[in-house]
Amino acid sequence: MKAEKDRRRLHVLVLMAAFIVLSSAHAGAQPQFDLPQQSSQGQPPIYTPAPAPLAHGPSGSDVRTLPQISPQLPGASPSPADQPPFYRSQPQPTQPPAPAYRSQPVLPAVFRGCWKGRVEYLDSLERLPGGAKLGFWTPKTYRLCYRRTGTGPFVLTFTEAGIEQNDRITNAEGRMTLLSSDGRHYALMRSDLDFDEYSTHASYFGNNTFAVREAANLNCRIELDGMHVEGDVTGWRNETPWFRARWHTVFIHEGQPPQQVEAPPGGIPE
Repeated sequence: MKAEKDRRRLHVLVLMAAFIVLSSAHAGAQPQFDLPQQSSQGQPPIYTPAPAPLAHGPSGSDVRTLPQISPQLPGASPSPADQPPFYRSQPQPTQPPAPAYRSQPVLPAVFRGCWKGRVEYLDSLERLPGGAKLGFWTPKTYRLCYRRTGTGPFVLTFTEAGIEQNDRITNAEGRMTLLSSDGRHYALMRSDLDFDEYSTHASYFGNNTFAVREAANLNCRIELDGMHVEGDVTGWRNETPWFRARWHTVFIHEGQPPQQVEAPPGGIPE
């Protein structure tokens, strides 16, 4: 009986020992956690800066990371070379200047009516450098009318600069323009005359005519016997400077008896 109790006691002890061994092995398999050490109140805790967290938001988050913008000085603007071509300033078209209006010169009353004249002789003639050989002067004709229509003001209603009919001349066209007046008895006019002239020696090849342009400044003065006119002429042949000439004549007022105008002695032909 006593032996049976001893066996049971031994069996319980063995079971208890086995249970203790198993508990110790399970506890060794658990992860170890180190608790932070408590610092004493006499020393401040040591601060270690933590690394900046990455700017990653969860999926579906409204959080956005703003890009870094480099600071700029106030008023600083990029140079035109750094700007895209589309944004570069384009030159703005400038408005044309307003035309300068000049008062229209008015002829005095002594010029009223129609005047005509003919230039048959020259006072002087010179060939310009590089100009072609000069031929003969063909008489020029002028006619102008200073009158009014109805009750309107007096104006130059007709001006013409022409050339005497000649078988060597064709396509003649001319006009006269008033430039200025002293308001009493003097006026400055300009005549422009264009025509084609046949060459002296016609050629079977090329053009048989050449273009002539004559521009003359006319100094006009009313005197008792008519309008005394002095002309200063420059001529071009095919747009090349050709000659310079001077002449004088008297324009006769139409409606009055014609007046004989003597040509200067020894007139110089062209």
